[in-house]
Amino acid sequence: MTQTNAERRLAAVLIADVVSYSRLTGQDEEGTRLALDSHRFAVINPTIGQYQGRIVNFSGDSVLVEFASVVAAVKCGIAIQHGIVARNKDVLEDRQVRFRIGINLGDVLIDGDQIYGDGINVAARLEALADPNGVCISRAVYAQIDGLVEQTFADVGAHQFKNINTPVRAYHHSVTSVVSPEKSTFRPFIDLPVEKPTRITGGCLCGAVRYEISESDLGTMFCHCRMCQKFSGAPILAGTTFRTEAIKYTTGTPKRYQSSVIAKRGFCGECGSALTYEGTLGLWTEWTMIFTATLDHPEEYRPSYHLGVESALPWLEVIDDLPRTRCEDSPSLVQAYNDAKNLRG
Repeated sequence: MTQTNAERRLAAVLIADVVSYSRLTGQDEEGTRLALDSHRFAVINPTIGQYQGRIVNFSGDSVLVEFASVVAAVKCGIAIQHGIVARNKDVLEDRQVRFRIGINLGDVLIDGDQIYGDGINVAARLEALADPNGVCISRAVYAQIDGLVEQTFADVGAHQFKNINTPVRAYHHSVTSVVSPEKSTFRPFIDLPVEKPTRITGGCLCGAVRYEISESDLGTMFCHCRMCQKFSGAPILAGTTFRTEAIKYTTGTPKRYQSSVIAKRGFCGECGSALTYEGTLGLWTEWTMIFTATLDHPEEYRPSYHLGVESALPWLEVIDDLPRTRCEDSPSLVQAYNDAKNLRG
């Protein structure tokens, strides 16, 4: 690709890949190839055409497709999976040619008939995350299809993918089964990546409370909710999430205020600096959100989405292309409040 010839555009990208292709070809290379070609011409190609997708590349066991419409990309992915499942109905399970599908909305580079960029890389990581016969989409896709696609997608947490700078929250739909147990475990903020030891420091304004963190962050967000506004005295607050057990206070400890039935907030008893948001029940206790500005190097933690936008102040205009979610639409918050309600009986 020559940079001078490349153009940029926003596109929905679909990647489909055959499950256990090496095993299938090892058992019966010719039969697997015939089955794949049959799926391609009977289901995959016609469905892509129906939803006005453009096949960028179809090689070996995978296909890369570009769509102008996010809704069309998702409907196409689900339709392909239904078609493949129907064709596999009378095939022995260990001989079925099945697919995983990942879909992302992102900026791509175009050079002739080819497309490149992180938008495609994220789609590939989402494809690998999907169950067989499943479709896995990014938060950017999920935000665009709300109310426009009949099928439901389960929130499977945010994931720190290799070579992708910011965590990606993923949503999954399977045409044949519920989400696998490891995916259905509720994650308040993001799934835990395997991290190398690190050292992150921060503290309050006066220095009476200092902390040290031994693991990398799990993601940063902007929050516009009224409780964060009142607690911080600011119209918008940035928070960076870490595993609770990775946080150690090296000087002093925060005072804490129970701000709701699901969380308490930490602050310095001397200078009043807002420091933390801490869950108080279930899996929420495994994560602590440190208010990003209290980190010694907050410039290193770029937010990846907005929460609580129903309370965003009309005179503050934040111009970016990050996903925006109301608190009442956040699966993590809804689940937490439901858990609290169930505990109270």
